[in-house]
Amino acid sequence: MIFPHNRQGAFTLIEVMVAMVVFTMVIAGGLVGISRGFELIDTTRNYTRSSQVLQSELELLRTLPWSTFSQLTDIELTEKFQEQIIAQFGEGSYDGTVATELTGGDLMQVVVTVEWSARKGRVHTLNYVTFFTDGGVNDYFLN
Repeated sequence: MIFPHNRQGAFTLIEVMVAMVVFTMVIAGGLVGISRGFELIDTTRNYTRSSQVLQSELELLRTLPWSTFSQLTDIELTEKFQEQIIAQFGEGSYDGTVATELTGGDLMQVVVTVEWSARKGRVHTLNYVTFFTDGGVNDYFLN
């Protein structure tokens, strides 16, 4: 049997090049997604660790007698928090700062702010605010 058209079942060069471009875009998109996923995991890990350290330090402050706590200064609190952050994260692995704000009186508000830079230079900030008073503070305030 003789065929009137002798066609071969092969792809043309253009079809192969289009397929390679599409395949390259799919692979590149997958790699970008994986990279972003690792960045999110790293950010979440740093938020969690910072939260744990700050919460732990604030709870240690709660164990101090009011006479001792009320005499602490912003500088002393900041140094205390910085020591704990460096102890938890390691001396070169954590590029962060800690700032505390202490307001005086019968009711003392402590604001602790931790700031660090991620791998790509994005700055992250975590704030904790708590109150201390002679005799303790409940978990809620009545107006």
